[in-house]
Amino acid sequence: MNSGAGTVEAPRLDLRLGENDTQPTIGVGGRRVWLYPRETKGRKTTNRTRVAWLLLAIYLGVPWLQWHGAPLIQVDVFARRLLLLGHSYYPQDIKLFLPGFFAFIIAVFFVTAKFGRVWCGWACPQTVFLQFVFAPIERWIEGRSFARRSRDAAGLSVDGLWRKIAKHLVFFVVAFLIGNTALAYFWGRDNVLWALSHPPMENPAGFAFVVAFSLLFYWVFSYFKEQACVLICPYARLQSVLLDERSLIVGYDARRGEMRGKGVKGNREGLGDCVDCRHCVQVCPTGIDIRKGVQLECLACTRCMDACDSIMTAWKKPTGLIRYDSLSGLEGHPIRGIRKRLTTYFILACVLAGFSAVLIVTRPETAVDVVRRGSNPYYHIGADSILNTFTVHIRNKGMQRRTFEVQFGESFRGRHNWQGRKFAVGAGQLQTLQLDVTSLRDEFRFGKRDLKLVLEGDGTQRKFGAMLVGPFGSH
Repeated sequence: MNSGAGTVEAPRLDLRLGENDTQPTIGVGGRRVWLYPRETKGRKTTNRTRVAWLLLAIYLGVPWLQWHGAPLIQVDVFARRLLLLGHSYYPQDIKLFLPGFFAFIIAVFFVTAKFGRVWCGWACPQTVFLQFVFAPIERWIEGRSFARRSRDAAGLSVDGLWRKIAKHLVFFVVAFLIGNTALAYFWGRDNVLWALSHPPMENPAGFAFVVAFSLLFYWVFSYFKEQACVLICPYARLQSVLLDERSLIVGYDARRGEMRGKGVKGNREGLGDCVDCRHCVQVCPTGIDIRKGVQLECLACTRCMDACDSIMTAWKKPTGLIRYDSLSGLEGHPIRGIRKRLTTYFILACVLAGFSAVLIVTRPETAVDVVRRGSNPYYHIGADSILNTFTVHIRNKGMQRRTFEVQFGESFRGRHNWQGRKFAVGAGQLQTLQLDVTSLRDEFRFGKRDLKLVLEGDGTQRKFGAMLVGPFGSH
């Protein structure tokens, strides 16, 4: 502001962000802060590695396995069906899975309320692939965390350039394998193998899908990394309404650890067990300080637990300063009694899952749909016969080829064009029949009549019906 006495400057605001004002991966002005998590060893890391390799074997192996000639699991989006253990399920079967779907949601509530974010730290594909596939590759090519940090801080060099190029080439090859495996869950093993063994121009759509899936996985695991958990994943937000003071979390025992410090010349009088080494922060894949309490960015991956235990062992102190515990337990309040919320979740999940299982197990192996065919409701055949025409859709939902025969289900003075004839329907296939039913005119006293038919074959019997129509008031 100008005046006769001179210029008076407006006070400036300090826009610098403090340590507690932003996420660890976001710097001043929204700049991305790259993390270099230190490597860690310990009992929890060893157990997580075993679980991760088991999950990787399941994820990468399942879409290539078959059951009675059909994919073990496939969400066939093109045929609009789910292949599961040799059985085919279609959109009309969604009612069978709805109770199971709600049971799964309630089970998520139960697991989170009881065990916290154990899914994120131990079983989430993002965590498993990032920490147990891509991180070891990065460490193998570019070195340990301190070497990567120093090399990146020093700027571009020949040594750093070839390592970056080699790392990203390997990343893309791995992402290509993961992307094709993910595609096999939806497109089918044989289609993916065919697309990989033929020139792209012979199947441009399949090639485009493969490239898109591969680039997506490459981008997520080479660049986006922990940001997927911090910024996108809704589960972190959901946990805030599911956790309570008795839920299991990865927590820091402030009663035992504070005040922090290494002491002076070995004298730690008045200090807690935490020596403020910051190893728990340095190994965290999202860069948080677990000593600040429960945070959305915490994956409960237990890396900080192993890091802290190693320091406590070196200082000849009890382990468990950072441990699996509840907020009540960390505050020294023992947990007693049955948690009604967990009991309710458990009972509801079991009931709904059981109901869904019964529906799936008792589902008929054959589905029959009857649709009237032709522009006229019926046709006159001679002086005393009426013809009704139908299209019958027969779907074999089982895992074996079946041979069927259509028969009348009760005494009926008439005939149809499939009497004495048999036909086959392959596993998971749809067969369409043109069914022509000829009946006597005097059957239609009120212009209509119910027709009961039976589909029999290979130990299967399925009853279905149709409405026959004819002239009204024949007598």
